[in-house]
This record gives sequence, C-alpha cells and structure tokens, in this order.
Amino acid sequence: MSQAIQPDDAATEKQTPDEIVADIEATRDRLAENLDALTDKLDVKAHAQDAVHEAGAKVQATVSDAKESVASAAGSAAARSRTLVDRFRALPLAAQAAIGAGAAALVVTLIVRSARS
Repeated sequence: MSQAIQPDDAATEKQTPDEIVADIEATRDRLAENLDALTDKLDVKAHAQDAVHEAGAKVQATVSDAKESVASAAGSAAARSRTLVDRFRALPLAAQAAIGAGAAALVVTLIVRSARS
C-alpha cells in the first residue's frame, strides 16, 4: 500500500508561487546531484580504469625505486672496487706479485679439481 506524499497544507499556504518554484528547482538540483553520485558509484568501467591507472603508477614508482637502488649499489660497488684497486697499487711490487701468484694458484687448483670431478 503506497501513500502519496502530501504537501503540508500549512506550509503550502504560507509559500508564495515564487517560493514554491524555487523549492521545486532546489529539489531538482538535489535529485540531479544524487543521480550523478549514484551514476559515478555504479560506473564499473571507470572504477576499473582508475584501478588500472593506480596499479600502473605503483608499478612505475616501484621500478623507479628499484632503478635508483641498483644505481646506488652499483656506484657503491664501483667506489669500493676503485678503493681496492688503489690499495693494491699502493702495495710494493713484491706484494703485488705474491697476490697475483696466489690468485693464479687458486684458479689452477679450482680448474684441476673441476676436471677430476
């Protein structure tokens, strides 16, 4: 059983025709705003596109952070490598030769063990 909404007779009698028209226009505006809000909420395609854009932005940010991290690590490793090379060059020639011979002996030992396996 539906009931029609009846205007308040006391309020209707006190309103001028201009006030009634203004009230109707204000009600139309509120209804239009509510309809727009509902349409936006129910627009699945737009929500999906927004989610895709947000995910893409997150991926780009993650990739950018990873690039910066790798570049920083590479720069740090290069600096350590230069420091190690500089320290090696500062050693006396005899020490350099001993280190080189030891490295060569290690490589030969690893190759021989690998060949026996």
